[in-house]
Amino acid sequence: AVEYQDFPVVEWTVHFTNTGQANTPILENIQALDTRFERSAAGEFVLHGNKGDWCAPQSYEPYRLTLGAKTTNRFAPDGGRPTNGPKGWPYFNVQWPDGGFIFAVGWPGQWTCSFARDDGTRLRIFAGQEGTRLYLKPGEEIRSPLLAVLLWQGTDTARAQNLWRRWFMAHNLPR
Repeated sequence: AVEYQDFPVVEWTVHFTNTGQANTPILENIQALDTRFERSAAGEFVLHGNKGDWCAPQSYEPYRLTLGAKTTNRFAPDGGRPTNGPKGWPYFNVQWPDGGFIFAVGWPGQWTCSFARDDGTRLRIFAGQEGTRLYLKPGEEIRSPLLAVLLWQGTDTARAQNLWRRWFMAHNLPR
């Protein structure tokens, strides 16, 4: 994990290594992110994002989706390419009444992310590699997708996105 001191950002990758002498039990449904948020009674969770690419005029179009009570919204690329399809862009901005949570799933393959609301004020978010079911032989290692997370405060989603961009430019662009 990396915690950035100059931005409210943390990123991590989970690694699994078989250091034993026998195969591991089956590893499945590995999620690099599995978290819950609770909002105040006023307002609602709103998901801001962009569609992926499917060679259509709507490719990369922004969307705004209210995450209402008792709903589940699942996102994953079509066909194994990391940005294909209308639900194939792995960057998300979840807004609640006094702040939010921007995150990206860094995986060059078939990732998945779900947003599940209860009937009250809670939201569960989980993200990882889609369709994981495997075992590791002795000495083998795998990793999860990288997760980069930024927590933000206030109500201005454009300010939050600009904070994400400033972090990205400061710490991820080649020099």
